Amino acid sequence: MSTTPAIQPLGGAAAPLITVDVWTDVVCPWCYIGESRLHDAIEAEGLTGQVAIRAHSFELDPTSPTGAVKDNVAHLVEAKGMPEEKVRETEAQIQQMAQEMGREYVTGRPMANTRGIHRVMQALAEARGSEAATDFFMELQRGYFTGATNPFEAETVIARAVEAGLEESAAREAHAGTTHDDAVEAEVREAVSMGARGVPFFLFDDKYTAPGALPTDAFRQALRQIAEEARASRVTVLGGGESCAADGTCD
Repeated sequence: MSTTPAIQPLGGAAAPLITVDVWTDVVCPWCYIGESRLHDAIEAEGLTGQVAIRAHSFELDPTSPTGAVKDNVAHLVEAKGMPEEKVRETEAQIQQMAQEMGREYVTGRPMANTRGIHRVMQALAEARGSEAATDFFMELQRGYFTGATNPFEAETVIARAVEAGLEESAAREAHAGTTHDDAVEAEVREAVSMGARGVPFFLFDDKYTAPGALPTDAFRQALRQIAEEARASRVTVLGGGESCAADGTCD
């Protein structure tokens, strides 16, 4: 696929062709599936390295008790009144979807309030930027659904944040609730103002919103259209400079 060379910003690194903002929660299975489909679509469209993804806070269940860790199945049965058989059936279906994409997915997972994780992400975004915060959050989410990481172990979250560049004291304060609650609330309100009623919720180039884990082909179509628009917008004529005309005259 041919591309139009991007104008280089002052820092020297090429600006991303597309920016995708995603409101997500670490325990949201459809967020995990949606992120996987998005990455597959980016690769399939030949856009690897040209799409910036920015994670934003949205709590799947803000009423979950803080510090009380339950099994995910038991949580949905007790908190949402869902039949256990239906919960297990849904988990098995999502597991199959993940496996078809070559992703691991464990159906039995811990479940608790995620607010502390979001506060740490916000603290990291403030200190190190959105890229570091997004990488931190997505790695926790992937670890959660593959069974490699328990994001409800405070020391695990703090250690990951420190590895990502956040001061340990800042990570501990955020996780404990001393700081960054307002930043979490602000991002939730922003999503709701755009029509989000759940997650994942995607915003492409500050123009187009998409609720839910779109099929990979739908992500591909959206990325293709937006990439074409982005390339077209970069092919502009800037006035004011000296030039030479086709007849050889210069001004």
